[in-house]
Amino acid sequence: MTRKKKITIKRVILLLLFVFLPLMGVLSWNYLAFSTKQLKVDSDPLQKVDRAMFQRSENRLPILERFIRAIQIRSVQTPMSRLTSDSALYRFRDFIQEAFPSLHQAPFVRRTGKDFGDERIPSILLEWPGQASELDPILLMSHFDVVPVEANSLSRWTHPPFSGHMDNQYIWGRGTLDCKHGVMAILEAISKLAAEGFHPQRTIYIALGHDEELGGADGNKKIAGWFRGHGIRLHSIIDEGGCVFNEFPGLDRPAALVGVAEKGFLTVEIKVNLAADKVGHSSMPPKETAVSILASAIHRVQSAPFPSRMDGGLQDTLRFLGPEMPFSKKLAMSNMWLFGPFVKQTLSNTPSGDALLRTTIAPTMIEGGISETVLPLQATAKLNLRLLPGDSIEGSIDYLRQSINDPRVTLNSLGQSRGASLVSDIDSDAFRVLQTTIHQVLPDVVVAPFVLVGSTDTVHYSDLCENVFRFIPTRLSERDTQRFHGIDERIGIENYLEIISFFSQYVQNASAK
Repeated sequence: MTRKKKITIKRVILLLLFVFLPLMGVLSWNYLAFSTKQLKVDSDPLQKVDRAMFQRSENRLPILERFIRAIQIRSVQTPMSRLTSDSALYRFRDFIQEAFPSLHQAPFVRRTGKDFGDERIPSILLEWPGQASELDPILLMSHFDVVPVEANSLSRWTHPPFSGHMDNQYIWGRGTLDCKHGVMAILEAISKLAAEGFHPQRTIYIALGHDEELGGADGNKKIAGWFRGHGIRLHSIIDEGGCVFNEFPGLDRPAALVGVAEKGFLTVEIKVNLAADKVGHSSMPPKETAVSILASAIHRVQSAPFPSRMDGGLQDTLRFLGPEMPFSKKLAMSNMWLFGPFVKQTLSNTPSGDALLRTTIAPTMIEGGISETVLPLQATAKLNLRLLPGDSIEGSIDYLRQSINDPRVTLNSLGQSRGASLVSDIDSDAFRVLQTTIHQVLPDVVVAPFVLVGSTDTVHYSDLCENVFRFIPTRLSERDTQRFHGIDERIGIENYLEIISFFSQYVQNASAK
């Protein structure tokens, strides 16, 4: 080897070392500095459902009997315009009073529809007055309306959807996951605490909505109006949303994801209207019809998804989960400046991961034509968008319009659209109290904030509370996530008892602050 070649090789090696060593230093420094966000707490909660009382025989816990009865009431979502005096929503409200009589008498205060401006409203607001009236109160939320069960799906249920069937592991039925388990667990926890002589410092409110599945316009929206009218601001809110995911990618233990924000909701109608001379008999079709123009518009929309972003809630999610992951994944999470594109690509490979990255577009409905032999004058489709924090309603519609780029296609927003919620502060005392509670009752989980891709009726309280957290510790496998609004909805018996313990512990922790 010539002297010149040796010098060249040395220079290449030195250059590589000059680049490689600092790179390894930066990667290592960031890795070591990427410390855990999990709290070390006493995992023996103050209040815990006594499992020794539980026997899988005829002598079942009364709390399980009450839950089964709750599932058996067919409280299917019903708009106010169709409510009748014998509606199951009223029967459920009456059942709550029968099952928890102590919560309907002093010191508790019960408010119903007439307090919210319409005595027909089935929703309920319970108040447990605190000893320190100067402290802002806490609101626990859940809802007792459930989505319908399709008649053609009944044969595919392992047990009838309103049977409340209980075996050795699960209680089955519509509402076991969404969201009667939240209603009943909250009431069981509060009832137990009151019976044991606990006195909260902060006032505790319990809002049980009857129309969350329809957006909460006549339930929690009216209840929020009552708070507003009485000048009451809330310290913190706990509602459904996040769960405990038993099989979270990259973790060797369950992930308890707390919704600190939720995506916005927007339905856009896209429409094609043609002139009269562009329609007629299908035997003499033009190059394009209203249907084909609409189909092309939908194709363009889906071919141009919203840009992916790893800011805000998702960034915080990764900051909490990353330190608990194996070496290679932790290295990537701690050095997003280098591995960010790889992490983005990995997330975007699944619908659930992609939904965390961007505003999503889902074509859900399409109409057009009156006969297979008639060229249609008009064709319409509906697109459902879930808006990431930072993406506005107007900006999202403009993005769709630019993607379609066809003046023959018009766009209009429909219904009750709303932007993404504010992001609750994860550095607040309120979040630390919630995280502490989760670690106490569920010591096996990793806690992380995230942006909820669905929606809840906490949006009606956005101006009344800064600390809104969407979380019930429902343990879910990947298969269980399909049971929400689906077939074979069920909850583990031990998990339901665990949820009662969670609410009991949270009330004690939060009401004393």
